Amino acid sequence: MNDRNFAPKFHEVIKKVKSKDEEDRRWAAHILGEMGEKEGVSFLVELLCDESDAVREKAAESLVRIDGREVVQKVVPFLRSEKAYLRNIACEILEGIGEDAIEHLSPLLKDKDNDVRKFVCDIMGNVGSAKALPYLISALDDPHINVACAACEALGNIGDKNATSALLGLLKKIEKKKILDEEKKWLISTILEAIGKIKDPRAFKEVMKLSSSKDPLILFSLINCLGEMGDSRAIGYLLSCLGQPLFGIPAIKALAKVAEKNEKEVFLALKNSAEKLVFLRGFLKKLPLEAKREAIFLAGVAKDKEAVPLLLPFLFDEEEKIREETVKALLKINLELTFLSGQEDYIEAIKGILEVFLYDNDEELRKKAGRLLRKLTSA
Repeated sequence: MNDRNFAPKFHEVIKKVKSKDEEDRRWAAHILGEMGEKEGVSFLVELLCDESDAVREKAAESLVRIDGREVVQKVVPFLRSEKAYLRNIACEILEGIGEDAIEHLSPLLKDKDNDVRKFVCDIMGNVGSAKALPYLISALDDPHINVACAACEALGNIGDKNATSALLGLLKKIEKKKILDEEKKWLISTILEAIGKIKDPRAFKEVMKLSSSKDPLILFSLINCLGEMGDSRAIGYLLSCLGQPLFGIPAIKALAKVAEKNEKEVFLALKNSAEKLVFLRGFLKKLPLEAKREAIFLAGVAKDKEAVPLLLPFLFDEEEKIREETVKALLKINLELTFLSGQEDYIEAIKGILEVFLYDNDEELRKKAGRLLRKLTSA
């Protein structure tokens, strides 16, 4: 038994499960997983309650390795535990088992305990398999708000467009109510988050109906949803939000995401709206940290020459990503960087960033950086 590479008999391993020595118990948990015998499941489940984190973690790994209905049945009761670490380890095991756990978990979506139903939705969403779609779609009608929201989140995490109709159906059902309480507003917000993750263009017209809402949470969620969807049809609405105090920042972030997929369309929209460019410059003057990168990026997309004096100070930002985004924006505004003539501090800052670009994955950016470095060095 001193040779731990030796495959001992089952009953000898079980003796170690009861050992007072932590390393013995951890070893037993490991070997039971190596053996893969269903007879070891009960002992591994017992070790999930061990006082040692290392023993619990090894027992969980072995249960995932053994897999199967029996493991699921033995682990599920821990979802009801009052101890958070046991609930968490049960979720980790079931998620680790993956697709094979979905069918075994599905009956629990009818469980009397709404916490258990919510945990099941969370697990299915984290597994990320389309096999869970019918079960999660049925959970959208759960009477408990936390479960319904968890089902929405799970469908969003899976990202399958086959869930779009069900999510829009739930949205329409809620919209029919004349008065929305806080729970319904929160559910709408969660639906929008899921639709944003799924990115199904068929949902665009339906979600845009919410633009007439007066509720800040719903409008904030709509803006975020449109950004995640990246649909060019959202450009006009997002531009209209730039001047609104509550929604200017989320609109900038959403518009930047749309521009990543539809740069030409965003450029044309900004080019034809001097008012929106003024708003954008305003953000550059008093930029919140959370939207700094996006505002700089959009100034480049707009090819806004009047934004150059506002962009140059960002060449000395403490964050490398911001400095790099600034140079990219300046290159879009003027590829030759002629506005830098005689401004040595800025030129040196840009040269340092261009040297980084020489190793970028973008071949076109590497070529631009090399050419400009030669030009700036010889000047």
